[in-house]
Amino acid sequence: MSVLENNDGATLKRPHVFEAGTDVATSRTILLLHGMGADEHDLLGLGRLLDSSANLLSPRGMVKIDGLNRFFLRFADGSFDEGGLAHAVDELAKFLKAAAQEYSFDLNRVWAAGFSNGSNAAVALLQRHPVLLEGISVYSITKALAEPIGEPGLLAGKQVFIANGEQDQHAGLAVPRSLAEQLKQLGARVELLEHQGGHNIVMEHVRPVMQYLSIN
Repeated sequence: MSVLENNDGATLKRPHVFEAGTDVATSRTILLLHGMGADEHDLLGLGRLLDSSANLLSPRGMVKIDGLNRFFLRFADGSFDEGGLAHAVDELAKFLKAAAQEYSFDLNRVWAAGFSNGSNAAVALLQRHPVLLEGISVYSITKALAEPIGEPGLLAGKQVFIANGEQDQHAGLAVPRSLAEQLKQLGARVELLEHQGGHNIVMEHVRPVMQYLSIN
């Protein structure tokens, strides 16, 4: 991990992992956002599956509750701390810009992949800072934002994969279906993937993203 301050005052002091791809300057970079209780090492295998030639950038969520890392707080009633989420993804955007400067990757070729708490962070990052992401693949999303951020057309040209299990105790299929409609209203191309399992990532929903990234 390197520490650098860019012109916006953003630093790389946040714990993170950067793994160079085939060619740092020209390869896609996959921003990996872990689930609650995990850390910056958790999704590296997923990132390498999604694009074997990509750079991998995996930061740690900086909110800690009961010793568990998160990107933002979810209250006991299941609602989000949406103000905290907005602040967290704005800081994540600054981190991403600082990382691009430090590691010399192309900020125009970034894809975000998240699980659970990290999935919600990826969706919020896409809506608040769409210019920073080509698209996202999110697994076991737990809740849609109370209101979509932005006007119709905000996410035009962005590709989104949402993958959830019907037995997911945190969301089921109602949440991803609602989120898919929200993002479509903002202009995103959305592919909704559903499986019969629970709160986990299944290979059958990794493959479509692999295929998409291999030709884009």
